[in-house]
Amino acid sequence: MKKASKITIAKNYAQALFEAAADKNLLKETFQDCQKLAESLNISELKVLNNPAWRTQDKKDVVQKIAKALGLSQPVSNFLELMAQNHRLNNLKNTLEQFKHIYYKENNICEINVESVQKLTSEQKKKLQQMLEKKLQQKIIINYNINPEILGGLVVQYGSVRIDDSLSGKLNRLEQIMKGGA
Repeated sequence: MKKASKITIAKNYAQALFEAAADKNLLKETFQDCQKLAESLNISELKVLNNPAWRTQDKKDVVQKIAKALGLSQPVSNFLELMAQNHRLNNLKNTLEQFKHIYYKENNICEINVESVQKLTSEQKKKLQQMLEKKLQQKIIINYNINPEILGGLVVQYGSVRIDDSLSGKLNRLEQIMKGGA
């Protein structure tokens, strides 16, 4: 039997969490809890709980204490307990990321990555947000990253679309044209 990939496992657990939260009408709270969990925990530290020397009940007790300390909702608390029981805490980061993707897709939210040489001003961010929402006809979440290698301009990426309006991108395209490769 073929072993399932980590991403496939993460998608399955994320989908199960999504459905459990939807059944209890707690999707928004569950999403917020997953974000809180991803931001506040050093997930690599949870890998120690996958040690086979730990009893399953001890693992479940630890994740329940974490859930209580963070004030997590019942679906997320149950989800953590299930992952501990099934020795899948080493895949928690991937699972939380997959849950975020499922949540965004179900709520018609597009996640966009924007690279720039320096931090954009509030006004620039606002204009970019408005332009992208108008173009895509949906709500968007923008992740901003600083990348000095692009020299200037912006690189915008969402889904399989990449818009490279950076100076380095323009120089690379010009070089290809001059070589006769475009």
